[in-house]
Amino acid sequence: MELYLFLSFVVIYLISSFFISKQALHKIWTLAFILSFIATSIAIAFLRMNNQDVMMNADQLNWYYILYLFGSMSVVLGVINLWMYRGPLWRNLFGKDEEEEDDNNV
Repeated sequence: MELYLFLSFVVIYLISSFFISKQALHKIWTLAFILSFIATSIAIAFLRMNNQDVMMNADQLNWYYILYLFGSMSVVLGVINLWMYRGPLWRNLFGKDEEEEDDNNV
C-alpha cells in the first residue's frame, strides 16, 4: 500500500508542478503534510485514550487503520516536502552561517 501511495503522490506532484506556480505548489504540499500529521496525531490520541488491551476490538481497529493510512501518507508527503525544500534545507544544514562570516571579517 505504501508503494501505491508513494507512486500516486509522486505522479500528482509531477503533474501539479507543470500546471501551478512554485509558490502554490509549496503551499499545497506543505499544507497536505501538516494536515496528514494532524490526522495522525488525532488517531494516536484516540488510541491512547482507551486502555491498551492485548486483543483489539472492532472500535480500535478503525483507529489503527486511520493511524496506518495517515502515518503512511505523512511519510510520503514528508519525502515530497524534503524534495521541494532540498535547497534551503541543504543550505540550512550544511551552509556557512552568515554570522560566522561577519565575525571573520571584523
